[in-house]
Amino acid sequence: MHSTMQTTSIEMREVAPLIGKNLLLEEPRSGEINPRRVNVNKVVPGKGFPKGQDELLQNQKRVNSFRSAAAPSLIFEANSNFIAPTDPTGAIGPNHYMSARNFAFTIHDRSGNVLIESTSLRNIFPGEDLGDPIVFYDNFADRFVITQFSDTPNGFLVAVCKGPDPVNDGWYTYRFNTSSFPDYPKFSVWSDGYYVTANKNQGSQQTQEVVYVLEREQMIAGFETAQMVGFPLSGARIGGFYSPASFNAIGKTLPPEGDARIIYFQDDGWEGVDQDILKLWSIDVNWTDPESSTITESEELNVTSFDAVFENGDGPFGFGSLPQPGSDGQRIDALAGAINYASNYRRFCDYNSVVLNFPIDIDNVSEFARVSAIRWYELRQNGDGQDWYVYQEGTYASPDGKSAWCASMAMDVFGNIGMGYSTIGTVADLASEDSFVSIRYTGRLAGDPLGTMTFAEETIAIGTAVNETNDYRYGDYSQITVDPSDDQTFWHIGEYFENSGNNARNIVGVFKLAENILSDVGVVSIDAPDDDAFTTSEAVTITLKNFGSTAQSNIPVSYSINGDTPVNEIFTGSISSGETASFTFSTTADLSIGESAFISAETNLGTDTMPDNDCSTTEVFNLLPNDVGVVSLSSPVTGGGLTAEESITIVIKNFGGSAQSNIPVFYSLNDGAVIEEVFAGTIEGGETAEYTFTVTTDMSEFGSYLFVLGTELTGDQNVTNDSINRTVQHQLCAPTSNCSQYRDGVTSFTLSNISKTEIPCTDGYEDFTSDIIRLDKSIGTYILTVQTGFAGDDKEQLSLWIDFNDDGLFDDSELLISNEVIEEPDTDQSFVIILDDTAVVGTHLLRVRAGDTQSNSGAKLNEACGSMEYGTTHDYLVDIGENTNNDSNLIVISQPNDQFLIAMSDSNADEELRLSIYTLTGKTILTDTVRKDAGSRFEYSLDMSFVSPGIYFVRLGSSQTGKSAKFYVY
Repeated sequence: MHSTMQTTSIEMREVAPLIGKNLLLEEPRSGEINPRRVNVNKVVPGKGFPKGQDELLQNQKRVNSFRSAAAPSLIFEANSNFIAPTDPTGAIGPNHYMSARNFAFTIHDRSGNVLIESTSLRNIFPGEDLGDPIVFYDNFADRFVITQFSDTPNGFLVAVCKGPDPVNDGWYTYRFNTSSFPDYPKFSVWSDGYYVTANKNQGSQQTQEVVYVLEREQMIAGFETAQMVGFPLSGARIGGFYSPASFNAIGKTLPPEGDARIIYFQDDGWEGVDQDILKLWSIDVNWTDPESSTITESEELNVTSFDAVFENGDGPFGFGSLPQPGSDGQRIDALAGAINYASNYRRFCDYNSVVLNFPIDIDNVSEFARVSAIRWYELRQNGDGQDWYVYQEGTYASPDGKSAWCASMAMDVFGNIGMGYSTIGTVADLASEDSFVSIRYTGRLAGDPLGTMTFAEETIAIGTAVNETNDYRYGDYSQITVDPSDDQTFWHIGEYFENSGNNARNIVGVFKLAENILSDVGVVSIDAPDDDAFTTSEAVTITLKNFGSTAQSNIPVSYSINGDTPVNEIFTGSISSGETASFTFSTTADLSIGESAFISAETNLGTDTMPDNDCSTTEVFNLLPNDVGVVSLSSPVTGGGLTAEESITIVIKNFGGSAQSNIPVFYSLNDGAVIEEVFAGTIEGGETAEYTFTVTTDMSEFGSYLFVLGTELTGDQNVTNDSINRTVQHQLCAPTSNCSQYRDGVTSFTLSNISKTEIPCTDGYEDFTSDIIRLDKSIGTYILTVQTGFAGDDKEQLSLWIDFNDDGLFDDSELLISNEVIEEPDTDQSFVIILDDTAVVGTHLLRVRAGDTQSNSGAKLNEACGSMEYGTTHDYLVDIGENTNNDSNLIVISQPNDQFLIAMSDSNADEELRLSIYTLTGKTILTDTVRKDAGSRFEYSLDMSFVSPGIYFVRLGSSQTGKSAKFYVY
């Protein structure tokens, strides 16, 4: 299946270094934290295996003796909060540990000393701290990356550090639109992009985009726009909450581009699933032609049966599944349905490996004493492009009957696996010092019996309290990362609870499992040659590292080209333990033939005890001397507000090996005239540059615009990459939100001739522009009647605009109803719409929004394009005329003593109409029925002596049509 979404970032901001800034303080959000994790997979009672105890648990129990894990070398608190879940996330780089939670982040040095105190995400993402951040360190680019939700519009924000120092180097911050809310996102590094999975579009994940790839190379370089492609998960048998994962590359060597994997499990306890399996999809991205990017169902791996269903959870939506000791039955979320973050991938000489885990229920007898364990896997691939298979699988249970869950695991350079996780005792464990949520770790060495964790459980932090701030939420993440300085030490962050101060704490524990290996040397990178116009004599340079504990010298090394006969030489220098050295082979390589070549290099030390990490492989490209093309359209981008004089900016790349200047460029729009200009600058081989055409184009009309963009370099030797097609949509913003669970938003709407009842909720946005509301400016006043499915305590409010200037934007001057309170759910409530002299005759867009202002501030409701947590946005067309209904005017005749005569003539009206009297705020004070007389006239005598002086409105009509008029009581 091809990608179903091709778009670009809708914004990039450069953010100054954090050092020296007056940093904004963190501001905890009110209301629920990330409340969208709803709707468990539908479970068929009694269905699914195993029926008894987990089979793999017996293998773990047969471990005769456990190694003693070394105590943590460092423990420090990253941050704390009074609301759970804190969403703990963190990563270690060469000189910094960066962590984040909900709405804040912190930066420490390698000793745990604070460099940037816990501070608002708004310091990196100006004005936004919606949260659910993910922090990771891209070892291959030497950059930290931090992400969070975006709600204007729905999507995510991604900040890439400009250099290796997150304190001093500044950031590139990108915004991507995903159309609907990308709940529970996970980010991963691959060679051709940053991959993202999300719990999005539940129930339609086989047809809607739920996996995304971001153009990593452009983001690292700080280009104004970066591309994004989106894919559905065809064949994913999921009925509710789900959390798949993409493989996350760690170590020193990137995988080849393409063939990235998405993985999720399928539980035979779910409706429509017959067998417990691991299901994989393969993604191949083409950034030159994004529409040709594909996702393919690749493997379904048979595994030992597991029970990932935690039935009868008493938290909202069935997620609160583990009892908290001493909490009178209060439960905590087992994070069912999630592959825990991250699924870490590493390359070895003869195979590629990935490790992953998720929680399972190993006590399916007693619901009250439910126990969670960790089902974990190591998958292997014997060569790039080959199928993956299960190399080992295990079920790990914490000792003494404690639950273990919320795990994160990774593999070090030797193939040893470290796993950090959370534990909790049962309700009966009141006397146990570790009965509350605590943070632990275990692991195994590469040569240990398969399917077992062989290190005794070690402690990072022991909790002393239950989750006081939320009656079931936990996590939602933990994260383990491998120290790039030695590629052996694990840094794990998780959430636990203390009985003083901010209840929810994020703690970091640092530990190492690797034994003292005397002799182990490997190639960690191939540094030269890089992509170029190759000759018959290219020098090959590598970096060696001594992973062992003793110095090494006279190390045999070799390289080969495309698997041909190796070139063998000797590195005669000495490398101390933990150090690196560079070596250039004296024998050069002939790379002049072919478009690309794979260079493989390795060490061949006779005493090496860990040969799996001896090698490295890279692909280099033989560049043509003259080869230039366009790789992207920087602006305009899909969205609203495009103008009649839109500038066109492209990114040109010199694919060749020779510098190029005075490059002819062109664009055409919708098969129209070709605009030809010249980029007068110089672009070195392999580099890119932006060019903005002097001739602008008109994109003011809503619709689709197809650009053809290209170069016409004289003597270009590869015309296949000269031009690209890009489509840009000028569209009205369509903000989505959640209205399915709490029935927020408009469910009934009546204005003039349009009446819609029982309006369904899909993603929070509905396009009703096929319905034309007829209004008459000469009448001036209309009554809008709505219902919402939620109200009370001034939470639900409503706003309405008419886009009088037809620019696709909703200005404050066009806001006719602003944050008016809905007092009762499922009950008609009326509001007054006044068409004054500023109302423009003609057809315009009308937008109405209603939402829960406890989760969305009133200001958010009045951001016409802002996505709400809970609510709806609906669009109609309104046709405003003037003096268009003279045969059916409604008049109000004032009489003495606050008496009024209401009269209207309309031969086309029903025989009986309803009359309603409203206050200026829309409150109904009187309703009655009026019958038509023989002369097609309606008359009604109205007594207003009981009301206060002021402005009032009358409406006379049916549910479909009617007339309104304003009158005064003095």
